[in-house]
Amino acid sequence: MLGQLTAKQIEVLELLSRHLITKEIARELNIAPNTVDQRIAAVREKWGTANRKDTVRKYAELQAICGKTTYGPDAVDGHPGSVEREAEALEASQPPSDSVIETVGGSQEILNQGERPFGLQALDEKLGKLGRVGLVLMFALLIAITLAAVLVGAEALGRLL
Repeated sequence: MLGQLTAKQIEVLELLSRHLITKEIARELNIAPNTVDQRIAAVREKWGTANRKDTVRKYAELQAICGKTTYGPDAVDGHPGSVEREAEALEASQPPSDSVIETVGGSQEILNQGERPFGLQALDEKLGKLGRVGLVLMFALLIAITLAAVLVGAEALGRLL
């Protein structure tokens, strides 16, 4: 059954089995979310599974039965060089040494070099945490000034009428 799948479908299943959602898988593989859904639907159709959860369960069962991983043969199967492949697989699963680990909102996020941060990560990268606090205070001051101007305008209109 694993032989029925394309390499790209297996790649999506690997990420799906790590409990990633469609958008995260798409970002990781640099493809459209619709493409991720299409690949999952193709696997479900081939295997006759009812939903994503069943598809991931089936994938895990088949891997356990076949002893296959996406990294190649296990080190115990006696193939020459399999220990080296196992070490490479372990190294590949670790974040690269040029990765930046950021803590945002209590959770750690890994950004590979060249990957563009977004949201609070981008703001922290440009301004730092102190800069973010300053920006929040500036917006609060802007809102207070706007509110004061509205109140003064309302009072002036009340005097005219």
